[in-house]
This record gives sequence, structure tokens and C-alpha cells, in this order.
Amino acid sequence: MLLSYFITDPSYPFEKILEAIKTYKPTFVCYRNKKYFDKDEIIEFAKFAKNYSKIFINLDSLKDNNLLELFHGVHIPSKRLNEIQNYNNKIIIASTHNLQEVKKAKDANYITFSPIFDSKNRKGLGIEILDTIVKFHPKVIALGGIISDKEIEKIKKTKAIGFGSIRYFLKEEK
Repeated sequence: MLLSYFITDPSYPFEKILEAIKTYKPTFVCYRNKKYFDKDEIIEFAKFAKNYSKIFINLDSLKDNNLLELFHGVHIPSKRLNEIQNYNNKIIIASTHNLQEVKKAKDANYITFSPIFDSKNRKGLGIEILDTIVKFHPKVIALGGIISDKEIEKIKKTKAIGFGSIRYFLKEEK
């Protein structure tokens, strides 16, 4: 069974994000909002989402460290990998995009590796790379361009332990 990781996006209505958490019950869900800081929204997210998933906050969205107590862990962007040791009392997911970043994130509990598939404006690195990356970190979550079960089926054939996405969880229902 693949781990599922839902990363939120403020481009979607907050209510739709909460509904997606309730519907899909991802293993992990990360609050990520680089557009604005809304402490009340973060608190509401944490109180709601913890009923369904382990919850994380992206460090770029954390403007008040007191909010950390609401979350199981932190998602550390690739540009901030040198901060991993600052959060060793939390579950750490680190963003990586190349082998150098994977090695730098060796102390993270999990890493995301992206983009695997073509994603909006980025060319995918391909599914084959996941089995190579797993040699350097045992808990790799594939990310990037995962919008349907078609991509998830491809990930299942690798040694990655899960997939992460925004659009997969927020897809329009037919």
C-alpha cells in the first residue's frame, strides 16, 4: 500500500481542501501557503486534518513557531535543507530534486523527489530514477505530475514508498 501525501495549494478554496482531506484521507497532509499567512486558517486546518491524517506544515508557511505544536511534522523545502536538525523533535519530510539534495537530506524521516512526471512548467525526470534514489534514502515519496491513478500505478512498480500531489486530490469530480 503506497503512502499518500496531499500538499495543499491556496489557489484552491479552503473548503475544497478540507473536503479533499475528508474524502481521500491521505496518510500525510501538508499545509503549504506561500501567498499569505493566516494563523486562524492554519489552526482550523490543523484541528480538522488531524482527524484524518498525520499533519505537516511547510516551513515557508510557518511564520509563528508556536503553531508547530499543532503539527506532527514539518516539510522542509530544498533551499532550507540545512535546517533539518532544528526540527528533530518532529517528523521531517524534505523536498529534493537531485542526488546532491537527497544526500543532504539524509537525516530527514522522508523525502519527496520531484518532478517525476511532466508537471505544469517542469519536465519530469522519469519513473526509472526512483529506484536509484531509494538507494540513497529509504523513504522516497514520488512527487510531480501525479494527477491520476495512471501515474500511481507506475509508482507502485518502483521502490518508492508513496506518492505526493496537489492536483490528484483536488481533481474535479466527473
